[in-house]
Amino acid sequence: MKIASLTIGNNTIEAYNSMWTGVETVYFNGIRVSKQFNWFVGIHEFQVLADDGINTDYYRVDFRFSFNSMSAVTVDVFRNGECLLDQSGSNYRHASNALPVLPGNRGYHHRKERVTAPLYREEDLV
Repeated sequence: MKIASLTIGNNTIEAYNSMWTGVETVYFNGIRVSKQFNWFVGIHEFQVLADDGINTDYYRVDFRFSFNSMSAVTVDVFRNGECLLDQSGSNYRHASNALPVLPGNRGYHHRKERVTAPLYREEDLV
C-alpha cells in the first residue's frame, strides 16, 4: 500500500508498506532504491545525484508504527538532514529565545519552543 508520495522539483519519492508482510519499499523516480523487512521501525537511506549534476543528495526515509496517528504507519522523509515530510509529527527544531535579564536573574535564560520543520525548500516550488 502506498503510504506517501512526495514530489521534490523534478523528482518523486514513493513509500510503500505492507502491514501483513512487513515489507517496506522506497522508490525514487519509479526506481526501487531500498527494500527492507521491518515491523515497527524501518530506516531507509540512499543517495542520488543532485539536480545540478555535480553534488550528491542523501535521503533518509523513516517508517514508524504509530498508535497516535490516523494511519498505523507514518513516513518521514529527509534530504541532506533536512526534514521534507513529517507525518509522525516528531521532527521539529528548537529555537532559543533569550529572556531579558531581570533583577534577581543571573544572566539570560533560554526557553525552547516548538518550531515546525519546513516541509519543502523554496527551490522546490519552482
